[in-house]
Amino acid sequence: MTPHHLQGVDFRMSTQPRPIPELDRIARTVLAYRPEKHRLSVVEPPKPKRKSPAGTATNDLVLSAYQSSNDEVFPHVLSLYVAPGSTVADTTYGKGVFWKRVPKFSYRLLKTDIQDGTDARNLPYEDRSIDCVVFDPPYMHTPGGSTHVGHQNYEDYYRNNQANGTGKKYHEAVLDLYFTAATEAYRVLRHEGIYIVKCQDEVCANKQRLTHVEIINELATSGFVIEDLFIVLRRNRPGVSRVVRQLHARKNHSYFLVFRKSGGKTRWTGASVPLEK
Repeated sequence: MTPHHLQGVDFRMSTQPRPIPELDRIARTVLAYRPEKHRLSVVEPPKPKRKSPAGTATNDLVLSAYQSSNDEVFPHVLSLYVAPGSTVADTTYGKGVFWKRVPKFSYRLLKTDIQDGTDARNLPYEDRSIDCVVFDPPYMHTPGGSTHVGHQNYEDYYRNNQANGTGKKYHEAVLDLYFTAATEAYRVLRHEGIYIVKCQDEVCANKQRLTHVEIINELATSGFVIEDLFIVLRRNRPGVSRVVRQLHARKNHSYFLVFRKSGGKTRWTGASVPLEK
C-alpha cells in the first residue's frame, strides 16, 4: 500500500535521460569549436633589448695610404702598434727623419746606425729586450752609385756590388740585408714585439721585383706575422736622367710593413701598454 505522502507520484522510469546543465554547456562549447576561428595565443616573454655597440661614428681614422712623407706617416704607424713608454730600437736612425713629428720622451728610443758603427744585423741588445725594432735600409741597388741619391746609397752603406760577405749582388744583396736584419730583430724583440720595416719595390735588370711581397713571404717563415701595410705616395713626380722607351711603371710609392713576433696562435689586440719583460 502506497504511503499517503507518496500517493499520486508516478514511479515509472522515464525513457529520456534528464539533462545535466553543466555537461550540456561543455558539450555545446566543444561542438561549436572551430580551430580556424579559435586560435590559442601564446604569450612570449619580452625580448631583451639589443645592446648598443660601443664607440662613436667617425672618419677620423688611421688610413692605409697617404700622399705624404715618411715623418708624417710614421707617427700613425706608432699610434696603432707601439704603446707609449715602449722601448724602441731604430737600427737605421740616420738623421732621425722618422721621429721629427713624434713627441719627445713618448718612447725609450735607442738610436743606432751603420754609419755610427752599429750594424742592424749585429745589434748590441740582449735577447727579448726590445718592444719594437725599426728598420729602414737603402731599399734598392744603385748602379754606379749615382742614381736614387734621394735615399741612402746602398754602396756607401753596405758596399753592394762589391765584397759584402754574402756573394750576392744587386737586388739579391738588398733582400739578403732585409732577411738577415729580420733574424737579428727577432732575437732582440720580446714576444709579441713589433717590427716596422720600410721598403720599396724596384725593377732590377728589367725584371719586376716586388720587394714588399718578397719580404712578407720570407718573414712569414721566420716567426713573424704581417699585421699591416702602409703606403706612402710621393707628392712630387719622380723622373729619370734619360729614357729610350719606358717598359715598366715608375715607382712613386713605398711601404711601411708592420710585423709582429708571434708563434701564430695569437691575434693582435692593440697597443695599450708596453710589453711585459
